[in-house]
Amino acid sequence: MTTPDMSKYYWQGKLIRLREMREEDLDLWLEEDEDSASIRTLNPGMALPKTIKNKDAFAEDFCYFNSLEKRIFFSIETLSGELVGGININSIDRTHGTFGTGTRIYREFRHKGYALEAKIIVLRYAFYELRLHKFNAKCLETNEDILKHQLALGCKEEGRERESIYTNGRYYDWILFGMTKDEYEEKYGVEEI
Repeated sequence: MTTPDMSKYYWQGKLIRLREMREEDLDLWLEEDEDSASIRTLNPGMALPKTIKNKDAFAEDFCYFNSLEKRIFFSIETLSGELVGGININSIDRTHGTFGTGTRIYREFRHKGYALEAKIIVLRYAFYELRLHKFNAKCLETNEDILKHQLALGCKEEGRERESIYTNGRYYDWILFGMTKDEYEEKYGVEEI
């Protein structure tokens, strides 16, 4: 049997591919809940520990693309099939054509380019298949990794919500970023797949 040519597979880049999120992927999702520093910067504030009940409800809502109108969840895996994280499209406003994303790369797989490649694929899908026009993102002023990620992606810094987030005993600023479909095309071109 020959291996199929996946070089033009829409959901694959040079490092990773996106696929549906499966229930078994959530075991690592629960385990990664112990990374409190990362959790605090992704979702400002300290969330209560996740439970098996949370996992089951989350699986019911979002595995296998169950809630496309709420959020579209993908698992990120290496080309060899190793699960390295997840990404979703969220806050979809079809009236105004805006959306956000959420990305989580698990600890041992960070700083390898997986998040950037996954985000490029998801933005392409949102702009060219969902007819969305503007990607919006926010991050805490202290989240150096995400600040660098947004700029590497090609987002423009659009502003700051001063002292809008309370966590860890103090107020922090939200840094606002955005990218339009035209800016995406300018940076990445239009590749038909």
